[in-house]
Amino acid sequence: MSEQSRPPAPATPPTSAEPSKYVDFFLYASAAVTYITLSIYNKWLLDWIVGPFWLVAWVWGLPALVRLVRRQPVRPPRSSIRSPD
Repeated sequence: MSEQSRPPAPATPPTSAEPSKYVDFFLYASAAVTYITLSIYNKWLLDWIVGPFWLVAWVWGLPALVRLVRRQPVRPPRSSIRSPD
């Protein structure tokens, strides 16, 4: 007659291929802070070419550098990449 309520299923932790939202926020915020800080002293950094390059290099390069220091593979293994069917 009365159904027992089940506890909610635990959330699955993010895998190494899926960084959390906090890591993404930290990467983008730190890229912005470093770019603004450096462009105060070097005015040539305030450019439409250098700015996006800085953002991409920081957001992609910093995690790759950390993985390289930890001796982890920078690229995901081929088995985890799905082939489009």
